[in-house]
Amino acid sequence: MEENKGKEVIAESGQKAHTPPQCNPDYVWLVKLAAAISILRTKPPGMSGQQYAEYLKCKYQANQGDWKQRAVTLQSRLLQARQELLQAKLQQQQACLQPAEGDEDKPEQVFPTPPSSSEEPLSPQVSREDVVQRHSRFLTCVLRLQTVRNSLASRVHLEDTVKESILDSLHHIRVSLKEQVPDVSMTTKKHVVKTIVEMLRSEVLKECVEEISQAVVELVQTVLQGVLGCEELNRHQHQKDQCSLVVDLSQADSLQKPILTALLQHIQDFSNTLRTRNISSLDPVLYENVYYMLWTFEKILYNIKDCRKSQIEESLAKELNNALEDSLLFISEKYPLFAHYIWKLGGIVNSLGTFKE
Repeated sequence: MEENKGKEVIAESGQKAHTPPQCNPDYVWLVKLAAAISILRTKPPGMSGQQYAEYLKCKYQANQGDWKQRAVTLQSRLLQARQELLQAKLQQQQACLQPAEGDEDKPEQVFPTPPSSSEEPLSPQVSREDVVQRHSRFLTCVLRLQTVRNSLASRVHLEDTVKESILDSLHHIRVSLKEQVPDVSMTTKKHVVKTIVEMLRSEVLKECVEEISQAVVELVQTVLQGVLGCEELNRHQHQKDQCSLVVDLSQADSLQKPILTALLQHIQDFSNTLRTRNISSLDPVLYENVYYMLWTFEKILYNIKDCRKSQIEESLAKELNNALEDSLLFISEKYPLFAHYIWKLGGIVNSLGTFKE
């Protein structure tokens, strides 16, 4: 009983510590009055008190924005310094572990090195392309050395830096897609996506897989919404390039289910749209864009089928199949092409159960 009372007292004291103190209304009024008098006394000639107050407000807000930008820049510089330090330590230990003679134990690159960017210290004007490439080079280095000497991961604390590098890469790609600004090339996007997938397969990341998976799912949703929202017809290569990022991300076993579920939700939403609209009122651009959802879904299923090492869960297969069948209710005769593609996907899902690990 005494222990419980003690805990209650501690909890109450903690709540009081976090509760902001009540301000006396008279004191607040005096502060406002003092500020108004100060503004009137210090305002420059030819400017009213209200105009000077607006000027001070804008200046304060601009300083706040500059402070936030400086904080982001310093965080990026700190992450870059940590990357360089860890990379130097990894390479140093790798050199100590390698035999003095012979080249048979030289590390092989997991992926080709991405196009090099400026190695200058990070500045506020640095492009997203440079930042994502820097993260990609660091992750590739970790992967390359991790592949050769798995014991290195236990000697150098990599997880936090690797996690932040991955999350920052995903953030920059997502912002680039949302703003519809092509400031990160497709080559760089594909390279960093494949590197992230290999990272999720490796033993470097253990405690933060769930956090990274959530960030990946947010990126996937951004990609899919961008594909569906594209208002220009005949942009086949652009649309497929975006969807190929989703296909590449699905190569990680931990991401297959959430990605398939996200795709299925968009397919179901479109089928509900088909039920509630007449053919004459259907948006032809949206109808074309949904094709890319189906194409992406199909590519992921075929990748699982061709791999034969990973088997889709029976419960997930049933869930996907039932959802696909439900999406055809009352629309199969009205929209035969859409129905045919859904039946095709259902057949692939059913065939996945025949493959064993």
